[in-house]
Parts: sequence; C-alpha cells; structure tokens
Amino acid sequence: MSDIARPSIFVEQATIGDCRESAALLMQQLIEHRAEPVEESLVTVLKQVISDPARGFVLLAREDRMIIGVTYLATILSAEHCGKVGWLEELYVLPEYRSKGVGSALLTEVIERARGLGIVAIDLEVDAAHRRAEELYRHFGFRPLDRSRWVRVLQ
Repeated sequence: MSDIARPSIFVEQATIGDCRESAALLMQQLIEHRAEPVEESLVTVLKQVISDPARGFVLLAREDRMIIGVTYLATILSAEHCGKVGWLEELYVLPEYRSKGVGSALLTEVIERARGLGIVAIDLEVDAAHRRAEELYRHFGFRPLDRSRWVRVLQ
C-alpha cells in the first residue's frame, strides 16, 4: 500500500466488492475519451480481472473509504518485448483530486507491482488532448512511440 502527501489517501488492490464503484469512475474516463461503454459490461470485466491475477490487476486510490482514483493494468505475452507485458488500460483520478499526487501514487504502485510480477514492460496510450497525462508518464520514464493505434470493433 502506497502513502502519498495526505495521510488519509492510500492505494490498494481492488476487490470484487469494489467493482461497481470502480466501474462508475471508469465510466467517467471512458466518456471523456468519447467511448460508449456499457457499465454492466465494465463491471463484468473488472470482476474477471480481479478474480484472475493472470489477467492483470486493478488498483484503487482512496481517501478514507471513498474511491478517488482507479487504474487497470491488463497483462499479455508480447513478442515485441519477449515476455509478459502490462497494458495500462486505464488510469483515472476524480477531477477534484488531480495535481495532488494521486495519479503519481497509482502509477508508482502499478510499476512496483508489475516488477514484482515479472512484467518486462508497460505499454499505454494517451489521448492526444491530455498533455497533463503525457507529463505524468514522461516523469515516470515512459516515452512516446512513432506509431498510430488502430482498432476494429467486432461486436
């Protein structure tokens, strides 16, 4: 568990009981990114990840009991990195808690846990309009790649 500047804020691994509240936070993030998430489907995904550590992990930042930030790291086997890789699927902090160290605390814990699990690299994407997120990731040693992400939705 990571402590940050305010002693009432801490980071911990999510439990099944946290899935609905975590999904509600992630819904805000996904809507900001112009995605069209289905909350029940998101709850199901979080439950699957939390129930099977081989899929990754979900971490929560809390102030007292309230969830103020969430991050989800999915794991894959990568040919490019020749090993287990984390894909930082989401990192979201409530707007009123941004620039207070919450994102840094979550990212610090993600990196520590990933190393402990033998993950050899962490990949992520940043919305082109989120300069503040880019600065956070640069601060932690991430670098942009000269690639564009593509997708084909199958359902």
